[in-house]
Amino acid sequence: MEKKSQPLLVIWVGMILVLMIGIGIAGYFAHTQPARQSRTQAALNGGTTALANSSAVAFGAPNTPAEPIRNQLADQTNEITVSIYDRGNGAGQARFLGSGVIVTEECVLTNAHIVNNKSNLFVYVFAPRPAAYPAGLFRCDVANDLALLKTTNNSKFLSVGLLGNPNELVAGDAVFAAGNAYGNGNLLMDGVIIDKNFTFTVDGQVRVRMRTNITISPGICGGPLVNTKGEVIGISNSLGNPETVTPIDKALALIYGRAQNQAASTAPTQVA
Repeated sequence: MEKKSQPLLVIWVGMILVLMIGIGIAGYFAHTQPARQSRTQAALNGGTTALANSSAVAFGAPNTPAEPIRNQLADQTNEITVSIYDRGNGAGQARFLGSGVIVTEECVLTNAHIVNNKSNLFVYVFAPRPAAYPAGLFRCDVANDLALLKTTNNSKFLSVGLLGNPNELVAGDAVFAAGNAYGNGNLLMDGVIIDKNFTFTVDGQVRVRMRTNITISPGICGGPLVNTKGEVIGISNSLGNPETVTPIDKALALIYGRAQNQAASTAPTQVA
C-alpha cells in the first residue's frame, strides 16, 4: 500500500514546486514593472515635457541616451528662460505676454510683437531663485521681430545664456525649445531642424527663418531654441508660422548695440 502511494507523493510534490515557482515569477514582474514606469514618468515630469509633435525617431523612448541630455538642459534653460509680463495699471493686473531669454547681465531677448506698445513690463526668473525684474524696451528690430529688454533698476541677472552658431546646424539636428507655456512654468520640448531657410509671408512681407518640428504653443513664443550643448541658436516665433525660429545671429547687432532702433510705439501688440 505504501509502495503504491509513493508515485502519487512525488506528483504532488512536483505540482507544489511548479506552483511555487510560478508564484515567484509573477511576483517578480508585479514588483518590478511599476518601478520602471515610475522612472519613465519622472523623466517626463522633470521639466522636460515632450509634446506629441516631438521627434520620436530622434529621441526614442525616455531611457535612450537623449534622456540625460534633456534633464541637464532642463536645468540650464530654466535659469536663462524668463516670463514677460505687462503690469498694466497697477498691482494685481499683470498679464502674461510670452517668454524671453537672458543674453547679458541686464538684458532679455524676445520677440518684438510681444513687447511693442508695452511700457510697464517686468520679467520673471524661475531659477536659481524666483525673482521679478522691472524692465523696459531697450532696442527693437521689427524687421526680424526681435526686441531687447533691459532691467530698469540696475539689477543684474545671475545666469546668462551662451550664444551658439546656427550656421553649424543641418537638417535633422536635435534642438530643444524652452519657454513658459500658458504662463504655468517653463517647459523644455525636443525636436529637430527641418529647414534652415524656410520662406513664408506675413502681412505681405517675405520672412526667412529656420523651421523645426516643434509647434510653438502659446507662451513659448520669444523663448530660446538651444542645441544639445545648451547654446542658444534661435528665438522661437509663432507669428505667421507656429514652427519657425529666428536664428540668433540676426540678433547679434541688437544685443551688441549696432542695430537701428526700430521700435514702433503704434505697432499692434499680439500676445504670444
